[in-house]
This record gives sequence, C-alpha cells and structure tokens, in this order.
Amino acid sequence: MNFRQSLNAFALVAVLLVALCVPAFTAGAVADSFDTPLKKEIVDLGLSPDFPSEVRVHIKLSCYFFPSFLVQQYDSGQKGADRLEIVLRVEGVTPACASIHAAGERVIRVEWSGYFRGAKGNLVFFYASDGTNGGMPFIVYDSRTGSKIFQDTTFDSTWLHNKVAVSTFSRPRVSIAPDGQVSLKYLRVVETDCDLHLERASCWEQTRKKLALKSAQMPICNGYKGIPTRWSSAVAYPVEVLLFPQPVSRTIAGPIECWPVD
Repeated sequence: MNFRQSLNAFALVAVLLVALCVPAFTAGAVADSFDTPLKKEIVDLGLSPDFPSEVRVHIKLSCYFFPSFLVQQYDSGQKGADRLEIVLRVEGVTPACASIHAAGERVIRVEWSGYFRGAKGNLVFFYASDGTNGGMPFIVYDSRTGSKIFQDTTFDSTWLHNKVAVSTFSRPRVSIAPDGQVSLKYLRVVETDCDLHLERASCWEQTRKKLALKSAQMPICNGYKGIPTRWSSAVAYPVEVLLFPQPVSRTIAGPIECWPVD
C-alpha cells in the first residue's frame, strides 16, 4: 500500500469515528499549547434522522466552556459538524449548553464545515472536515469580534495520522508573547509544480527558492513506490505566523517532508 492509499485508509477510519460519534480528539488533549476548557459538556439530542434507526447514531451538542465564551458543536453524525458557534458571555453570565440561545446572547456562527480544534485566549481554531494532499485546512476566529483572523493548511499527525511526526512540528503550536502577540508554528502543506522524487535536483531548487526554504538539503520523498510516471509532490515545511495586527508569515528552520499529491 503506497502513501496515498494509506492516507485515504486512515481518512476513512477518521470519518467512521465521526459517524459513530466517537471523538477523534478533545480540546484539552490535542495540543498542550491550547487552553484547557473550564468545562466540557455533551448533550444527547436523540437519534439522528440522517441514518437508519438500526445504526443508532445520535445527535450530539458538544460545548466547550472558556472564561469569556463557549464553543458549541452540533453534530448529527455526518462528515463535518452541522453547526459551529461561538457564544459570548453577556454581563458575566455563562451561556447554557443549549441549541436555543437565551435573549441577549451574542452568537457567532462559523462559516466552516469542520470541527472545533481548540482555543487560545480569545482566538478559536477550527479544522476542516477533510484534508487534501496530506494537509488539513484550518481557520482562526476572534471570539470578541466574530471575524476571521487567518486560515491555511497544516500538517497535523494527531488528525491525519501521516508518517510525519517530528517533535515540535508534528502539530500546530500556538503561543502568546508577553506583549500579547500571538504566533503559530506549524508545517504548512502546499502542492509543488514538479516531482521531487523523479526530477529531484531541478525540482528541489525550484521549490526551495519559491518557498524560501531554510534547508539546503533535498528531502527524500515517501509514498512514490509503485508510481512509475511523473507525479507532482506535496511539501510540508515549517513556518511561523504572527497574527496581529495583520497576519505575517515567514519560513523558519525545521524539518521538510514530501510525498505525492492526492
């Protein structure tokens, strides 16, 4: 089984876990750089109408409570949560974990088909429901304004179960500096215009310059066994993004990985 087949197989397992309402991760466990929720609450809303009754998939409302807001994830068992919301505390009152909100509550509905990933300070992170080319799209919201701050595609071994699992860069890291600046460090995943396995030096030189990669050593790509013809490569490389006042991204030193695109 080559890399692409393995990735698809793992993705299928992840989808089945979601369909069975078995959480693939929890907000407090997926990354120690995220804030631990004050409380997590799950409300069973009965059998999902999207599945035959004998399958017995339940609709679940998952609520993650933080000091100034809660995140609600309404999931009927389909791929991607049906509804993602950020509910702000009003006059110090903690919102209830409920599908119907009280008068005065400010609800921010996230335009994203995916799942809650974690929170850091006032920022809330969501993942897409599926990845491409070994990467997972993510988006960051500001809970205070409801605005989208940043989005990109990252490698994350805790979700994708990919072959890359390299210390600090095996998952996104979020940190807040003393001056309040929020930074992200992760492996950005992009598709190249060439084949790093077949074209090697010429493709590497082109890719290294285009992405401003810090390493001069060409990576050895995985997953090309059984692919006899030219096949474009996906590359995961380390970046740091400063989110405020406007997102600024730069390539940093760290591991570089590659494999064939989907």
